[in-house]
Amino acid sequence: MSDLARAAVPTTVRASFWLWIASVVISLIAAIVALSSGQYAAVDIGGNADVARAVAPWSLLGGAILGGALRVLFAVFLLRGKNWARIVLLIIAIITALAGIGTVLSGNIFAILALLVTIVAAVLMYVSSSNAYFRRT
Repeated sequence: MSDLARAAVPTTVRASFWLWIASVVISLIAAIVALSSGQYAAVDIGGNADVARAVAPWSLLGGAILGGALRVLFAVFLLRGKNWARIVLLIIAIITALAGIGTVLSGNIFAILALLVTIVAAVLMYVSSSNAYFRRT
């Protein structure tokens, strides 16, 4: 991105981008904390609780890495002014907020912080200066 294009990006969009990146880092830390403390769900779908307990940590870690990679990718497109990325990130933020109800109850401070950072990042994408930027591009 050229210096001229970077200067045209509003501060609110740049802040939202960096908050999305921060949410990924904090979410990965939250996943590690959940793994180390054993505070993660092991849902017994197939009728074998031992398999569920063995798969759950890997599912949590894989989901955190894949979800983080997608959020970073969408955040890059957000910074470039792609409105579709803003919509996708809003959907991710809504899902995160709804799932965050259980997160708050778990007491994992990193998960709670990731939830708050995600909400702020989503709000910043839709303030008036951000809206003007996405209408321009």
